[in-house]
Amino acid sequence: MRLPGELLRAAASAPAETAAATVATAFRTTLKLTSAQRLRSRPAPEPGSQGRTWPTAGSKTPIVFVSGYLSPSGCWGSLFRQLHQNGFRNTTCLQYSSLRTGIPEIADVLVDETSAAMRRSGTDGVHLIGYSLGGLVVRYAVQQLGLDTDTVTATTIATPHRGARLAYAGLGPAARQMRTSSSLLDDLPEISSSGRVRWSLVGSTSDRVVPISSATAGGHADAVSLSAGGHLGILDSPQLAHTVMSHLGSCETERRHPEKLAS
Repeated sequence: MRLPGELLRAAASAPAETAAATVATAFRTTLKLTSAQRLRSRPAPEPGSQGRTWPTAGSKTPIVFVSGYLSPSGCWGSLFRQLHQNGFRNTTCLQYSSLRTGIPEIADVLVDETSAAMRRSGTDGVHLIGYSLGGLVVRYAVQQLGLDTDTVTATTIATPHRGARLAYAGLGPAARQMRTSSSLLDDLPEISSSGRVRWSLVGSTSDRVVPISSATAGGHADAVSLSAGGHLGILDSPQLAHTVMSHLGSCETERRHPEKLAS
């Protein structure tokens, strides 16, 4: 197997028509290496997380997933199954080109998809879950495009809120906007813990692509640090499923029974 560094050097000297494919292979190789490290020391699920159900059966609130840079929609398979088993069956995954489109443009599409999902379900709110680049798309749409008025929860997973060094090897506007020197990231406001949107910033201490300090925005009050999974492996982690389900479940309960907050 060629190492990511070798692949990226090859991309730099490759013809334009093959550079994107070479960089994509480098990213996939990096993810495979970190996932292999995870499998050698996979921790056990959190106590009580297996077989647990949350009081949200029949929830109509749609969940819109936003995948990461070069990540297929199939990356959500494990979390999809957990959500469906626990009553969150109204799910959809945003489709976009991460090589040709920047974060603001993807966020525009997310706003439209969110409106369509709420119309289809007849609800007045939506849950947003973004992985890696997808988390920045969620954040941009909520903070810059007014999607905060419709968003119940916003969960970001392994998202480079403070940039990622590996993004310097990526192609396309979105990759440039994920770099540590990105003006787009610098211009985003801090994530509020007191606004209408309930945030959850999830990262892994085993992630070699997006450091935990970046994934949690420097240890934000609404951050969750997991030990399981690398950058790709986190999506299959029982810890992640437990974290997401608890967050969505508690917020749905509060929406249905606001009197509990006052008591």
